[in-house]
Amino acid sequence: MPPPGWYPDPEQAWTWRWWDGSAWSELRAPQTGWAGHRDPYSFSAWFSDAVRAVKAVARRVGWLLAVVWLACGVLLAAFFLAVFNSGKGREIRSLLQFDESFGSNRTVELTDAEFDRLGDLWWDILRAAVPWMIALSVVLMIAWIWTTVVAARVAARVDAGSVDEVSRADDAADAVRRVPAVFITFVALVVIAVGVGMAAFVPMLILLAVDAGGVAVAVAAVFGMIAAVVLSGWLVGRLSLAIVIASTGGWGLGLRRSWDLTEGHFWSVVGRLVVAGLIAGAATVPLSVLNSVVLPIGFVPWLLFVLFVQIVSNIITVLVTTPAQVVIVEHLDAQRVGLVS
Repeated sequence: MPPPGWYPDPEQAWTWRWWDGSAWSELRAPQTGWAGHRDPYSFSAWFSDAVRAVKAVARRVGWLLAVVWLACGVLLAAFFLAVFNSGKGREIRSLLQFDESFGSNRTVELTDAEFDRLGDLWWDILRAAVPWMIALSVVLMIAWIWTTVVAARVAARVDAGSVDEVSRADDAADAVRRVPAVFITFVALVVIAVGVGMAAFVPMLILLAVDAGGVAVAVAAVFGMIAAVVLSGWLVGRLSLAIVIASTGGWGLGLRRSWDLTEGHFWSVVGRLVVAGLIAGAATVPLSVLNSVVLPIGFVPWLLFVLFVQIVSNIITVLVTTPAQVVIVEHLDAQRVGLVS
């Protein structure tokens, strides 16, 4: 516990409150002479701390995250180009006159036989590509988790001033060890979301089972959809910090701690997450605008450009949103205790 003393009152802004070493007393005093003092839990405080954390993560491991995601981009490009240039891929391109019509409004009319052949080719390619798609999905998931853990661990050391005290190799190795816990956390979040969505449609399923009228089923379906959206949004806000909590370690899967920290702070947490997401998304808007410029050049340049934009988006998302979430956790934790270090 912190030593006895006067600290910012967690219940009243701009007020000192006496901490006796184990609990808050009822002794309070105004923070006179602190007209320029900023509420340590305000949006502006979070934003400035988040910017500081983002800069520290970018300086320390930004290039490492970029290398990982660029490697993933190379794998994706190799996969799509292999499918595109395979024997069946070339036959599909020939049937659709793909190379000649790509980037234009030109349409191609197919005979019934050509249409059937096209469907067979698509299914053949899909069956052959499924194992590779699964493998790529696993690689991308691991890359996302690993880069998130690395960014979270660095951001968590910013306030302590120990960003550079841990080597990059140790950060990378520690991140590998945290991948299973974070993956399980992600799976748990997906299971919870799916379970909530299914539960919201239980009334509709019951009505179908008892052969209720079509109007009753339709009403139940509409309200079930609304309930699913509302409940899912609420759970996202309450459990949104679980990934970064699990990334930094010491709190298991992070679900319980995220639930506790967001109690009474749902809208402030959601608002900050939305702002961080909008900033990360806006950073790739200039690149997305160039999509129409690359489109007439050809399919391969366009595909490579799209993959490049996606990889840049992933890098920026990890660099921006992960430190921002870590700062939210730190602020909520300090606010919960009632003390600011």
